[in-house]
Amino acid sequence: MIALGLLGIFLVFALLMFTRRIPALLALPAMAILIGVLAQVPLPDLLNVVIAQGAVKLAAVYVAVFAGAMMGRVLMQTGVAEEIIKRAAEYGGERPLVVSLGLLLVTAILFTTLQGLGAIITVGSLVLPIMMSLGIPRKMAGTLFLMAFSTGFIFNPILFTLYRQLLQLKEEQALPGELASFALVLLVLMLILVLSYAFWAAKRSGEILLMRAASKPSDRIPYATKSKVPFIAYFSPIVPLILFFGFNYWGLKLDFIASFIIGSLFAVWTTDPKNSIKILSASAIKGVEDGAPAALLMMGIGMLLNALSLPVIKDAMLPLIKALPFQSGLFYIAFFGLLSPLALYRGPLNVFGIGIGIFSIMVGAQVLPAMALIAAVMCVVQMQNTCDPTNTHNVWIANFVGVRVETLTRETIGPIMVLCLIGLVIAAVLYL
Repeated sequence: MIALGLLGIFLVFALLMFTRRIPALLALPAMAILIGVLAQVPLPDLLNVVIAQGAVKLAAVYVAVFAGAMMGRVLMQTGVAEEIIKRAAEYGGERPLVVSLGLLLVTAILFTTLQGLGAIITVGSLVLPIMMSLGIPRKMAGTLFLMAFSTGFIFNPILFTLYRQLLQLKEEQALPGELASFALVLLVLMLILVLSYAFWAAKRSGEILLMRAASKPSDRIPYATKSKVPFIAYFSPIVPLILFFGFNYWGLKLDFIASFIIGSLFAVWTTDPKNSIKILSASAIKGVEDGAPAALLMMGIGMLLNALSLPVIKDAMLPLIKALPFQSGLFYIAFFGLLSPLALYRGPLNVFGIGIGIFSIMVGAQVLPAMALIAAVMCVVQMQNTCDPTNTHNVWIANFVGVRVETLTRETIGPIMVLCLIGLVIAAVLYL
């Protein structure tokens, strides 16, 4: 009965989110409360364990969100992000596809560090008009930008902080090296996917002159002729990644929060050291504003995680999970690959939705080697990041290019499912 009740709660809220009657920010806490009621927990436990303790359960994750959003604002205020984008466009010359691929590569690099809707709006407002002014169709431009974002986000620190929580690592423990290795595998697969889609969509549209601009010179975005940003500052977006993965490679632990702060200081000191205090303080305030929606979502995820961790719920879910033959490589690939669309609408395979509790139960039950499970999560996260129409970045991109958000989902869900299946085959070989 409890399992059926959980399924019913998910279906109701998936429908509410699908019809846009309720946003994910409110859906997750509401689901957590209803699951607590389903488990018949006393009111004090519902208030204290599910709501209060759940709200701070992922505190480390959303503090990292704020630190990353602060660095994103630093990159915007110092002009580093804009300058990198303009240079990529300038060196592409008059070749639409070359310019677009250059911009997509820069977008991917930027979103290894940037996060939040503010960053999407800032980068997208620069990149998308350039692409469309060169004759790239609106739907294709939006889809490629979305794919480029999710490509870079593979290495975004927020995901690695979340993986740490799932693996239940202690504070002094470094992340396993296999995480970075598999992230690199996914990165290569996503790059191949983006290139394949770009050439296929260009050929299908029949509207693009791949190596010559179709628009008039007066229609194109003017590029800067002289950079005000020192060349060394162009490396600012990857400073946190170098620090984090460098320290972890040597078996040391450097928190992403510290990496973001050092990255922010590097960007300011290499561009405008005289105004460093002003830029950093303004970026911190704006960063909190940019990161607030993600932080609120993380609070809801924490509540949902605590609700799904209640003994009654775990006892009901555990036999079902243990009964599935995850040890079989074929079942592992088919389950997480073919069912990867269940990551949409905060579904049972969505680590930013009800899936966080299911994956946590699977970690505790040890139905799979830890790295095999995390690799599956990493594959499915690509489905959520790219295709989920409840994402605020999907909605903004769709509105900006003038298509329905569901159009972006239909355009990306097939390719991303193929990517998930290939990634899972590799994970099965490496970790099962």
